[in-house]
Amino acid sequence: MAGTDVARYACDYCRQKKFRCTREFPKCGACKPWPGPCNYSRDIPNTGTSSTTTAALASGQKPDDIQFRLQNLETAIQGLTDIVNKAVVAINEISSISMKDNNAIIPTTSADNDDQSSRLSVGKQNSFAVLDDATNSVHRVTRSLHPSLQQSAATELQFLSTSLTTAVDDNRLRRDSFYVPPRPQGYQLIGKFLESVCLGDAFFVAPSEEQVIQVIFDPERVLRKAWIVYIDYMILAMLSEDQSTEAKGFRNNVKLALNDSKIFLEPHLVHLQALILLAIHGEDYASPSLSWMLVGHACRQAEALGLHLSNNLDFETYQRRLSLFWMLFAVEKSCSLAFGRPSLLPSNAFPKVELPQLGHLTRFQPRSESTDGQGLSSVFGAHMFLARMKLARLTGDVLDLINSAAVGSRRDQLKMDLIEWQTQTKQLLNGILDAERASSSSNQLREMSLGMSTMNFEYLHIFMVLTRADASCVDSRLDAAREAISLLPSLVSNWTSIYNPMTWHLLYFPFIPFFVIFESLVQGHASTSTTTKRHDIELLSTTVLYYSNMCNQFQLLAPLCERLKNVANVFHRLVVILVDGHGTSEQDKDLTQSTSDGNALDVSNLDNYAVKTFEDIQVELGDETGVDLRQYLEWLPADVFTVESVPLGDVSAGVMASETLNNFVTGVQEDGSRGTKRPFDVMFDWFSWDYHD
Repeated sequence: MAGTDVARYACDYCRQKKFRCTREFPKCGACKPWPGPCNYSRDIPNTGTSSTTTAALASGQKPDDIQFRLQNLETAIQGLTDIVNKAVVAINEISSISMKDNNAIIPTTSADNDDQSSRLSVGKQNSFAVLDDATNSVHRVTRSLHPSLQQSAATELQFLSTSLTTAVDDNRLRRDSFYVPPRPQGYQLIGKFLESVCLGDAFFVAPSEEQVIQVIFDPERVLRKAWIVYIDYMILAMLSEDQSTEAKGFRNNVKLALNDSKIFLEPHLVHLQALILLAIHGEDYASPSLSWMLVGHACRQAEALGLHLSNNLDFETYQRRLSLFWMLFAVEKSCSLAFGRPSLLPSNAFPKVELPQLGHLTRFQPRSESTDGQGLSSVFGAHMFLARMKLARLTGDVLDLINSAAVGSRRDQLKMDLIEWQTQTKQLLNGILDAERASSSSNQLREMSLGMSTMNFEYLHIFMVLTRADASCVDSRLDAAREAISLLPSLVSNWTSIYNPMTWHLLYFPFIPFFVIFESLVQGHASTSTTTKRHDIELLSTTVLYYSNMCNQFQLLAPLCERLKNVANVFHRLVVILVDGHGTSEQDKDLTQSTSDGNALDVSNLDNYAVKTFEDIQVELGDETGVDLRQYLEWLPADVFTVESVPLGDVSAGVMASETLNNFVTGVQEDGSRGTKRPFDVMFDWFSWDYHD
């Protein structure tokens, strides 16, 4: 090469881009307009040329102003490249930490990671048998679609099935001592608790003021640790979102108190109350498996205590214990039906137990917002409770039927009894609501509306389970599923409401009518009109919206709601493709992409668990950048981070709009002249992230 001013081979960039290289020194024609090196790695280094160029600059030869400025810019950008590389490494560390935290909160769906010995055994005939039907349908209808569609849908079904029967592990660190709030704040919380404890007066024995004070300020010396569970968990419902420190403290107190084995082993009314409270409204214990175990412990203690017996008790005490027994009876029937298990409190064992009196049950109502505190007493909650107990008895009959050799006449009679119950209850509660509308506050009206939706949804759920094996009830079962899905917007609530279902029912029961409709759509009956199919698809999208709204109702369960939302979204989009005639390859690819991106939903609300923030990274990097690191990261392509499913803190929360990113990537992929590079293209070359062929 001596004596020539051109390289023997093309430069690295032209070779990569398949450009025609001019092979000039120090830069070829393609690289000359832009700052950055022009490397000829396949050539033997031309030391003469290099030294000549260097000597010319060192001798004081004045370079071209533009070339000099470009070299300065190149130096600055090279420095920025090093800083951003450090930032990417740090962010990827955050991503791995977030993924670990996510796995600690949301149960894994991998069979390899499941501890089979801790799985809850379910009966053959259970509420969630629709998942088996959906599994068979997915296997059948996705054979002609994208190869990964079947696996994606099966993964979502496996997650749903596993989360129903496996407890959620809580590996977060706990304090070794009880949390005690400051005195002023503690007394304020005591006042709020004493004002709200009356909401459960129809069922629960309230602690004395002295017991509440001891639980708040001296929990170590509380003899019955179940009082800590009961009081602190009710206080958790009263805390605002900005009281995160207090929430963590009281939640830790509950977990420490539950270490006392007496709560589970010694029959006592206080223990029973704490177990029922956690099973019904415990956000930390909303796993169906955990809730079922808590209900089981409560049932055994109720039998041991003879909760339904008078035992010469005074009227008020007996009515309260009787109300608590029947509430547990109804909860147990619902759980037994869901899991297809024999009843723990069989109906035939308590045939002559009377229902609580209406006068006592009038205490079961939301708090009045009357300024004088003299709000009129409502009878809605009392009648709703009594109707709910009648439905629980029917649920027990359905449970006995599906676990035995079904007789057609008996099934038909039960179906008629359910329909009759629904007609009478709807007429009764609607009449009470109309009569009390003028004297009720907005909060009371919301609760009554929620109560009616809850009762109707549970009736429809029982009807769908009863008619699942009856071929003559296919249409009526589908109509029940449609009506149940249409009720979902009115069921959006959390554990602060008193007329809503159990927490885990709110999370998982919507999938029962969801997959009934899904089955109808994928089977593609010829008699089903296009309008009906479109309406059913809209109902499936209603389920997706329901879970989106439920994310705002919970704190600890928000990531799980996002995950369940993704399950519903995957099957909704799958149905859209199937109904449209098996879709196109682009639609299949789009659905597959949405499924893989679903993990981002799992973690999007877990960024708070990350150890480092962008501000922490900025501090660690010091003043090397001289600018806000966040401003530069906004312009990076989405695939630069090794863990794509983890959001990048606040940057992904709306700072960089999706359309901006899409336009940006499209711009660099447009065809241009083969001898030049666009500014964004060369910028990616400097950062060594040139993935745009």
